[in-house]
Parts: sequence; structure tokens; C-alpha cells
Amino acid sequence: MKKIGIFYGTTSGNTTGIVDEMEFYLRKDNYETFNVADGISQMKEFENLILVSPTYGVGELQADWDNVFDEFNSIDFTGKTVAIAGLGNQFAFGESYVGAMRILYDTVIKNGGKVIGFTSTDGYHYEESEAVIGDQFVGLALDEGNQGNDTPERIEKWIGEIKSQFN
Repeated sequence: MKKIGIFYGTTSGNTTGIVDEMEFYLRKDNYETFNVADGISQMKEFENLILVSPTYGVGELQADWDNVFDEFNSIDFTGKTVAIAGLGNQFAFGESYVGAMRILYDTVIKNGGKVIGFTSTDGYHYEESEAVIGDQFVGLALDEGNQGNDTPERIEKWIGEIKSQFN
């Protein structure tokens, strides 16, 4: 498996904790982690990507992702395999739960990338989400505030699944 680039944005620090957990399950693999607040120019160097964003407002990208979105939108994802993880609050924002994942997903697909790591909506209690296609999220959906106890197991399972699909 080729090197994985993990790109994340965080405001409150919850996403940093999620990325730390992902790194634990990738500790035997070749990866590098980047906070998008420092830019995303290195994204072009990776064929395997994990993108992580919390959702703010009504299904919106986190501020650091929003700041680099024009550059992100111009990346050619042809030949890249991308997994997406999103954080949100399914009860307080049940009408737009993890919507930021869909924004990242749509851009990757539009620009020629392959998205892996879809997960079941079973066990979640949201009203609706743009991040759902059929009966699956377009990536790993996490709710630290309401289902934080489920997070380590969800990450471990998801990382195991996506690693087998990376280049």
C-alpha cells in the first residue's frame, strides 16, 4: 500500500482526537498527517487520502476547510483513492448531520477520484443528511457528543476496511 495522506480541519479539537485515533490504527503503515489550516498543497502528492471534517452550521464545511476549498476544488483526483470521515451532532443538527462529508465527496467525484469507505446508517438517529446515498454515509460518520463510546470501534473497523482498498 502506498503512503496515505490524512488531511483534517478542526475548530474545537474534537477532530484532532479522531485523527489521533486513526493514526493509532495506521501506526504500522506509511502515512502523513496535515492540518488544512496550514494548506493543502501536499494533497497532490498522495494517491491514498483520508479527509476528515466536522460539520458546522447547516451542513457546512469547517472554517479551515472552507478557507482552502477553492484550491481543493481545483485538484485533479484522477487515480486517487479517497476515504472521508465526518463529525457532527445527530440530535442538535439532525437535519444536516455530517453534511460536510458530502461537500468533500462531491468534489472528489467531480474531479475524477474514487471514494471508498461508505458506512451503514444503522445505529444513528438523525433526521436527514446530504451525506447519505442510498442507505449509507459517503464515509465514516461520528458523533462524539452523543455516541463517543462507539467511536474507537467504528474507527478501527473503518480503517481496516479502507486499508484493503487503498492503492
